Amino acid sequence: MASKTGLWLALIGALLILVDGMAVLSTGNFYGWHYGGVSTVGWVEIILSLLMFVLLAYYKKSPSGVGWSNVVLAFITMPFDGGFYTIGAWLVVIGGAIIAMSK
Repeated sequence: MASKTGLWLALIGALLILVDGMAVLSTGNFYGWHYGGVSTVGWVEIILSLLMFVLLAYYKKSPSGVGWSNVVLAFITMPFDGGFYTIGAWLVVIGGAIIAMSK
């Protein structure tokens, strides 16, 4: 049961990161401190969130590897997230840790 909770937290977090990346590219601006310009921030968030989605599809085969990989990807997205959408990265961190530590 805990791994499904972690999975849902990670999915919701990755979805928030994806929405943020699309919003940055569509509006052409972002709020707060970031690495890179608008295009860099948007595409990095989109690519890394899609990688998270692909990894989460295999959470039953290798929960530890999938969980910790998503945690690392979430930490990589944090400098590119800004404002409210940093919560998406934190949800992935929490969800990934739950998946990785569930038995």
